[in-house]
Amino acid sequence: MDEVNSFITWYENKQAGTGKASYAINKHDNYKGPFTSRKDYVIFDKILTFSVNEYSAK
Repeated sequence: MDEVNSFITWYENKQAGTGKASYAINKHDNYKGPFTSRKDYVIFDKILTFSVNEYSAK
């Protein structure tokens, strides 16, 4: 949930007029190929909606 909270904080701060225009989302274990890191970047003024799905470990 830390990453979700970090994204929401970035979004709310940017909405208030501070912060970077983009946010990097780490793709974690999706490193297919010779990559040591992969990230997707979200651009603030292109976001229409976002949703969060939370799962609990059994």
